[in-house]
Amino acid sequence: MTGFSPADFGRAFNKIQIEYQTGIGAYLAPVFHIVAFLLICSLFIGKKKSKNYFSLWFTVNYSWILLYVGIYMFYRFYQEIGIQSIVFWGIMPLLLTYILLNWIRETKNPKTNYNFTKSSKWRFLIIPLVAFGFWYPTYIYGHGFVFLPKDLLFSFFGLMPCPTTIVILGLLSIQYPDVNKNLFNALTLFAVWVGTLQLLIGYVPDYPLAIVGYYSLFLIVKNHFKWHRTKARSAL
Repeated sequence: MTGFSPADFGRAFNKIQIEYQTGIGAYLAPVFHIVAFLLICSLFIGKKKSKNYFSLWFTVNYSWILLYVGIYMFYRFYQEIGIQSIVFWGIMPLLLTYILLNWIRETKNPKTNYNFTKSSKWRFLIIPLVAFGFWYPTYIYGHGFVFLPKDLLFSFFGLMPCPTTIVILGLLSIQYPDVNKNLFNALTLFAVWVGTLQLLIGYVPDYPLAIVGYYSLFLIVKNHFKWHRTKARSAL
């Protein structure tokens, strides 16, 4: 196979995703949805031990995503489209490894404050995107979204990095900068990089990933300048 063909990647991606969602994903998706929903509810209720379970669970979740999406799907893409798979998917294992390492560090040494009661009200405007990432409704090319109740249990949330990152990064953005900044930066890097590529190829379901990524990047830059202003004033 010669030449650079996004169409070949699109066909391979659709085939591999269907294999995943109708195969092992059909058994794992409800688990990822139910456990994540219960943990997120516990965080908002304010249970102290929930934050530890939250970090541990998503360390496990991103471990699975790295193994299946980052490594196995990379292999499947190589089977389908050959060396071109490096161009389309080669960055994925690196980005996911970076995220996972920071989840492991967060689990060992928690730095994120999950007390949402003291957060600015306007920060909660991100919640509709968080809900979208959790539901991640079925999208049919040429027809648009199909909002099916079953996707609340069987969507790609937990199975694929894009919807999972929409949810997690969206929640962390409510608390920023009182979070594990290395983890936040890793998730933002993924969202901006992959989200921008999805914008370029016109993959509508991941437009929210780009939005959350750009918003998180804005928070990082804003906090950076605020820190420098504070440091300059203290030096006077």
